[in-house]
Order: sequence, then C-alpha cells, then structure tokens
Amino acid sequence: MINDQTPVYIDLHGGGKLPGDEPPEPLIPRCWHGRERLWVVFWAYGLFGSGLVTGVGLAMIFIAPLIGLVIDPAQTGGGIIGAVIGMAGAAVIAVPYVIWMTVSLWRCAHNTFNPLWGRLTRGWVIVFWLGIAIAGYNYLAKHLA
Repeated sequence: MINDQTPVYIDLHGGGKLPGDEPPEPLIPRCWHGRERLWVVFWAYGLFGSGLVTGVGLAMIFIAPLIGLVIDPAQTGGGIIGAVIGMAGAAVIAVPYVIWMTVSLWRCAHNTFNPLWGRLTRGWVIVFWLGIAIAGYNYLAKHLA
C-alpha cells in the first residue's frame, strides 16, 4: 500500500531494482571471503563435501585402471596407465577443494555466536596443515634419501 510515508527510491544507475533485490552471492566466493556462517561451512561443505570429494576421487582411482584394462586387455600396462590417470584426476579434484575448504573455514571462523567454536576451528585448520606438512616431509625424506 502506498501512502505519504512510503519511501521512494530513485535509481540513478538505471537498474530498476529496489535495494535488497540483488541475487544471492554464489557459494564459492561467499565462503572464500568469509561471509557464510561457520556451522554451514564446517558441516555442509566441510564434512559432507569432503565425503563427496573423497567418493569421487576413490571412484576415479578404482575405475580408471579397469577402463585401462578394457582398452588393452592383453597387457597390464593399460591398467597401470589408468591407475596413474585416476590418481591424477583425484588429485586435481581434491587439492583445490582442500585449499578452498580450509581457507573458507579460517575466514568464516568469526561467524558464530560462541567465539570458542571459531578458535577451535582455526586450531583444527592449523593442525590439519601441520599434518600435511609432516606427511610431506616424511615422504620426501624417505624417498629422496
């Protein structure tokens, strides 16, 4: 209902939309820039998303050698090539996801009612990357020595 008290918006940029009619920000940038709630990022995109990424990666690792063996059943080389391609494909999916997920968790840690959850989340991210660094160091020390 329009009356004397109704505000009038004048759009100087020609969009014709009222304030607040903007489309929602896409998921990936919203999390990356820390504008999503922590529990949503941790549970929905972190826990369940990592399960999905792990499932797709494992499917690639196990199905690619079978495809290689179907293409060249006389030799096992096709299976080995398929396994390498499957592992590379899984890494192409998993590495960007892990980077996006940990950066999103770190940046969204302040979006919670209880600051303790943000501190715990940032501590978990630090421990996670320390574990990755130690595993990488141990692998390189074993194989380069």
